Amino acid sequence: MNKYYIVIPLILFVGCSTPPDPILNDYITSNLSNKDFCRGNGYILSKGKFDGRLNFTFSASRNTAYIQFRDIIGRKTLFLIISNNDIDAWDMRNNRRYNKASIFLTLPLFEIIDPNELRTFLWGNIPSIFTDVNNIKTQPNKLNGQLQFKSVQTKFGALVNNISFKINEENTQITLEIIEREFDAQYPHLIRQIPESVILIEQNS
Repeated sequence: MNKYYIVIPLILFVGCSTPPDPILNDYITSNLSNKDFCRGNGYILSKGKFDGRLNFTFSASRNTAYIQFRDIIGRKTLFLIISNNDIDAWDMRNNRRYNKASIFLTLPLFEIIDPNELRTFLWGNIPSIFTDVNNIKTQPNKLNGQLQFKSVQTKFGALVNNISFKINEENTQITLEIIEREFDAQYPHLIRQIPESVILIEQNS
C-alpha cells in the first residue's frame, strides 16, 4: 500500500507579533461524500509530561462519534461521546462522568484538538484548523509546537491515519494512530449513552 506523508511544522517564536506561515505540502484529498458511517480502531500514545498508551475502538456517524478506550491489558478505561462540538466522557475505572469543561482538565489532548477536530480525524481527514493558514495564525497559544500527519492511499483517496503533536513548552508528544478504518459500518455496542447514575465531576471539583 502506497503511503503519503504530510508534514506541517508549526514553530512560533516568542516575541513575534505574527507567527510565520506554516508549510503544508500538497496532498490528495479523499471523497467520502456518500459515506454516512465509519468504524475502526487505533491507539493514542503520550510521551513526556504524561507517559502511556491507550487502545481504542470507535463508531462514528456524520453527527456523533463514540470512542471506547482500553489500557494495554484490555481493561475499559474511558468512554467518549462527541457530538456537535460537545463531548461527554465516562471514566470507567473510577465511575465518574466529565462534561466538556472538566474533560479539558483531564485529557491534555483536548488542549490541542477540539472534539469536532478529533471526529474529523476518525473519518480520515485533516481538521480545517490545521490546513487553513488564517486559523493557525489566530491560535498561536494552541499550536506552539510541531504537527505531523501521515496518510495512506485507499480506494477513497488519501486518508490520514496518524497525527503527531509535539508541544515544545511542555516537552510532550502525543500520537494518534488509526490501525483499521471501515466505512458503511458501525459497532452497535458502542452506540449508547452514559448511565445517569454516574457521578458528574464539575470543572472546579
